[in-house]
Amino acid sequence: MENYTDLYNLPYKRELRFVVHELVINAVEAMGKIDIPAQKEIQIHVTPSNEEIKITVTDEAKGIDEKDWDKVLQFDLDKLDYADRGRGLFFVKNMVDHIWFENISETKFLVGISKKIHL
Repeated sequence: MENYTDLYNLPYKRELRFVVHELVINAVEAMGKIDIPAQKEIQIHVTPSNEEIKITVTDEAKGIDEKDWDKVLQFDLDKLDYADRGRGLFFVKNMVDHIWFENISETKFLVGISKKIHL
């Protein structure tokens, strides 16, 4: 991602790298919980335009239940347990313009973000 942000001289370089890092870490952790080695694939797609950049991370670990989508984007300081987990998507949500989830199939899950580019 660093090469990509440098090549295209994108603003928000640090934020975009952090966002991709968090999304990939989440996918790697999810993939580590499944037992089927043939399905261990993570895909990252970056789609730039003049107005925004869209990034999607897709894994084959079933993803987040749709009923929990809003909950994973929240962070409650009153329930802080210092486990250093469970805050990534909250921070991602606050660093991008839009975040979305898609269940592509029974096993394939996509997390997407978009960020407006203000050059």
